[in-house]
Amino acid sequence: MIFSKLFRSKSKNKYEREDYEEEQARTRYASLDADVLSRPEPLRDDTSSQHYVVDLCEQMIDASRELESTREEYQLVTNYLNDVQTLEDMPKEQKAPLVEYATHVAKLDTQRSEFLQTEHKLSETQFAQMQEAENELPDVIKRLKANETYLDAIRKDLSYLEGEKLEWSMLRSDARHQQKVMRKMSVYLLSLFAAAAVLFAILALVLRQNTQIPMMIAAALAAVLGVYILVKYQNAGQDIRRADVNRNHAISLENHVKIKYVNIKNAVDYTCEKYHARDSRDLEHIYELYQEEVREREKLRKTSDELEYYSRQLVLALRERHFYDASVWINHANAIIDSREMVELKHDLIARRQKLRSQIEYNINTIAEMKQEAMRYVSSLGTNGPQVQQIIHKIEEISASL
Repeated sequence: MIFSKLFRSKSKNKYEREDYEEEQARTRYASLDADVLSRPEPLRDDTSSQHYVVDLCEQMIDASRELESTREEYQLVTNYLNDVQTLEDMPKEQKAPLVEYATHVAKLDTQRSEFLQTEHKLSETQFAQMQEAENELPDVIKRLKANETYLDAIRKDLSYLEGEKLEWSMLRSDARHQQKVMRKMSVYLLSLFAAAAVLFAILALVLRQNTQIPMMIAAALAAVLGVYILVKYQNAGQDIRRADVNRNHAISLENHVKIKYVNIKNAVDYTCEKYHARDSRDLEHIYELYQEEVREREKLRKTSDELEYYSRQLVLALRERHFYDASVWINHANAIIDSREMVELKHDLIARRQKLRSQIEYNINTIAEMKQEAMRYVSSLGTNGPQVQQIIHKIEEISASL
């Protein structure tokens, strides 16, 4: 782990200023050595001694401020190292509650992070919409399923009625064709009977033959065929009327069913469009995703509550043991649990403190060198010499007290 995260909130501004200044220095003096930069440039003109000494004093003040900030940082790192050492030297029975709290904190923090990183299948807009209609959604899904089932039945009815219409239309067409045939047969029969009557009349008048019996037979046959044609024609007429009635009835039923179909289809389409679903199965799937999301969010809420509780307990337990900054260990609960994490944290702290110690020594040496350089020119400042000397001693006292 990186130590800077351990106390970022306490020294973030200082680090940002340090990084900026270091970046500027690297850009401006990339080709120069650090020792050369810290070494005062020798004075070549005695008339500028006063300005040179004043500049040295300003540099000493800046170095003193940097020394103060570095020492504060050094003390902060030392305090954290003391906390680490306290944890390492703590007996197991005293450390057991801390380990228990830290275990819960680490576990709950991991669970919360996993949930936050999980890709949610519902957008916030969909979730909010489903949440608004949460109580009525089961009934909506049930009604949508019933409407879809009814639509399927209506489609079958429409298909059946369409078949009925076609069947009665074909029957009417056949009946009309039969009537047409019967009319032709009646014309043929009448023509044939008339020809036979003329023939029998000629035979009776010219040949003086008795044609009464053949005439009667022909009349009887004509009558039988005529009755047959008439019956068939009337039956065809009845079929036409029955076909018209049934076809009209089928059309009326179809129109009535179509109205129902359109109304229910509009209701189904509106429900699907409202909840952004293709059908009842898709809506049911979205509702299941919503319920899963609700459970996950409830789990997150409980996890957050438990994490807050155990974090508070861990901080209280560490404060009771007089830790310098108890709250920072919430983010480093694994170090309390795992000795390897603690060793890594300790190593980072030690490395950081060594770097700070080097900075402190560097600033002390720099201030001492600039003091010696300034004191060389005090005597040449005339009446301003004592005043400058007093300033130098004051800076030295401030540096020594840090």
